[in-house]
Amino acid sequence: MEQITSYTDAWQRHPPPAPFAGMALNDPHAVAVSALWLLAASTRGATPGWRVELQPRAEWSDGEEITDLEEVTALLAERLPVTGAKSEALRRHLASELASKYVSLRRLPGDDLVLLMRGWNDTVLRITLAAAPAVEPPPAGTRLPCLLTLLMDLLWVNNNNPVTFRVHFGPRDDETPFAWWARTHEDLAAEGDEPRFAPLTPDELRAALLNVARGGLNDLGADWDGTGEYPRLPEDHVAAYLSHDLLDTLLERVRPTRLHGTGFLPVDWDQDDDEEPMPGTVVLIGPQEVAVLDVDVTC
Repeated sequence: MEQITSYTDAWQRHPPPAPFAGMALNDPHAVAVSALWLLAASTRGATPGWRVELQPRAEWSDGEEITDLEEVTALLAERLPVTGAKSEALRRHLASELASKYVSLRRLPGDDLVLLMRGWNDTVLRITLAAAPAVEPPPAGTRLPCLLTLLMDLLWVNNNNPVTFRVHFGPRDDETPFAWWARTHEDLAAEGDEPRFAPLTPDELRAALLNVARGGLNDLGADWDGTGEYPRLPEDHVAAYLSHDLLDTLLERVRPTRLHGTGFLPVDWDQDDDEEPMPGTVVLIGPQEVAVLDVDVTC
């Protein structure tokens, strides 16, 4: 089966394409690159052209140090034109990652926008943004890993554990959701676990993904005092767009006629769950292909 994970998955890291083939992407670099590639995909054909050149393991050269989020946002706005709220949210998120307190950022002189991003272990990523006849497309096969990378960077179970997203694809050669669950959860199946699946609609799955995002965004509840309604996820938050895109990408590829879910999939925000939540799994069964989506909010 084909497995797709994020570029930052601690246990099953997805292999990145060139120019990063054969190396483990530094997590801050993986997040910035994923945002860039998704931004290219969302603006291609709709804005003036631009291209990005990425050089991993670059030298940390002298340049203008940038720490201000507003300055980074303005620099990206000059080089990365966008149309629509989703692209704007992606560009805003990219700026916040580049200006993060966990990385160092320098700008090199020249006609193109050349940024040096130093992440963990002092590894440096050189990002060059330049004009082009058209927006250069991202590498093939990067859409789902990029979506999962950004979601896992944004959504957390607690201070140490991110919400984990993984996807498997395979040809439709079995009709039962349990059979697909057993193939992708061999360790649990070997223990004799047999989860109960219930039918889901695409709208219910969409609601569940948005509620997972609502519960996993630490900054959303930072000022909540525990009384009244928990803050809602803004429709224009990048996590909302990523959740929509994840589902839409799966629906477009598989074109499922049936969806079945098990585990913690909070279709309703206030649904009761007295027991320790089990990882959520959705099996999407299409005419030719099946997808298995795991959404794990357990520690």
